[in-house]
Amino acid sequence: MIRLFNSMTQQKEPFEPRDPGKAGIYCCGPTVYNLVHVGNARPYVTFAVLRSWLARRGLDAMLVTNITDVDDKIIKKANEEGREPAAVAEEYTAAYVEDTDRLGIPRPDVEPKATETIPEIIDLVCQLISKGHAYEAEGSVYFKVRGFDEYGKLSRQRIDELEEGVRVETEPGKADPLDFAVWKAAKPGEPAWESPWGMGRPGWHIECSAMGLRYLGAGFDIHGGGRDLIFPHHENEVAQSEAAGLPFARVWMHNGMIRSEGEKMAKSVGNIFLLREVLDRYDPAVVLTYFLTTHYRSPLEFSIEKLEEAKAAYERLTGALADIDFRVANAGRAAARGECPDLTVRAEAARVAFAERMDDDLNTAGAIGELFALVGEMHRHLTDVDRGESPLDTEALLTVGQVVRESLQALLIPVPAAGAELTGAGTVAGAGGEACVLGGVALLPAARLAEEGRWDDVALVYADRLGCEDASYACVLRDHYRAEKRWAEADRLREEIQAAGFEVRDTPQGTQVVKK
Repeated sequence: MIRLFNSMTQQKEPFEPRDPGKAGIYCCGPTVYNLVHVGNARPYVTFAVLRSWLARRGLDAMLVTNITDVDDKIIKKANEEGREPAAVAEEYTAAYVEDTDRLGIPRPDVEPKATETIPEIIDLVCQLISKGHAYEAEGSVYFKVRGFDEYGKLSRQRIDELEEGVRVETEPGKADPLDFAVWKAAKPGEPAWESPWGMGRPGWHIECSAMGLRYLGAGFDIHGGGRDLIFPHHENEVAQSEAAGLPFARVWMHNGMIRSEGEKMAKSVGNIFLLREVLDRYDPAVVLTYFLTTHYRSPLEFSIEKLEEAKAAYERLTGALADIDFRVANAGRAAARGECPDLTVRAEAARVAFAERMDDDLNTAGAIGELFALVGEMHRHLTDVDRGESPLDTEALLTVGQVVRESLQALLIPVPAAGAELTGAGTVAGAGGEACVLGGVALLPAARLAEEGRWDDVALVYADRLGCEDASYACVLRDHYRAEKRWAEADRLREEIQAAGFEVRDTPQGTQVVKK
């Protein structure tokens, strides 16, 4: 059973969808006035993984992530640059899509823009006025905070504890300093739409209520976003939606903040790291691993050291897959099936444990920990094999590989195709097991040439293929030199293979090479 931590109740609860077999998720997306930083990307990844996991658990999961394309911050940016707000929003919307696409994970099912939801916003404001929860003043419309008895139930604040001017805007015409705008009267040079109260634009909070209700309906399943949005944004969403008589989100999920040098990463603080700059330096799989090796509700420190740790973690898992592919491909008659039942049992147990961790409030960190433990068991088996204490159990290795691959895919972390990361005796990367071409002349794969004893041909082609990221000829030739005790030539080949960007491993099955 899936259990999720609900910020509203402050406890884990069994997830029971509104509609059996379906799940609706709304996540607050970006306000498009600047480039996406790493902190912005955390909820994007978190709720994409949540959708992925719910789908794997048999639910038809829908993720809606909005784009706020009309807001005070956008207008301020436009005024500073002497541009139209719409042009600023368009530029940074395109940049947001481009940068998040580089993560390589599926986009949200719907990405509505506030400017495309104006009729729904106006309708919701009208409902608030008709029910006595909002009032018009000088062309703007304000929500009556004190008129909603449950205001503060999400953020656990009492109305009488809120201080005027600290976190709540003060504007002329408001009956109470705590009230917030759901519709703002037009000002010169600002975007504006016709409304029953004159030209104006929506307030920030009402936009998300209208978009969530439009695409997911009243009482939808999950509302997500960063912890910093709990107050006032999410608190105001709850108040205005429920005051209009519409049940809002049933579960509230909030990811922890990313911190840099001990402070929350924010444009206002000036300690941001742009997502595109990080992706220029690190593979998307490493960045995803960085996010997911910490529980989504926990704070996450950003540093190059943390990214390097994530890189090492990712390479440990993909390196294990490369080991499996290589050992199985080169096992030959030495292979056995079912000789290590404990490893097979451990792999199946890891599959179950991974799912249990994910079901427990999307505990990706614990789930990845189960994979590390399984890989450790696998390496102990391979150590026994290399010592001659146990036969190689290819069946157990394949089960381990299947569990690791399927688990990483559930986390949306890309994994190399089977065999894609390794070359060696009997395996060919790049040539695909078919004849390669050098100087217009077709040549047989390295393993085939070795079987026929055509070592001159192997030596002729290996350097060219090494430059094409196919080290199979170098591997075969090096194993030949080692078999003939031509150690100097074998060492020279090792150095050349390493210089070409490969890691060289000596195994009982021959030279194994993994792309660094």
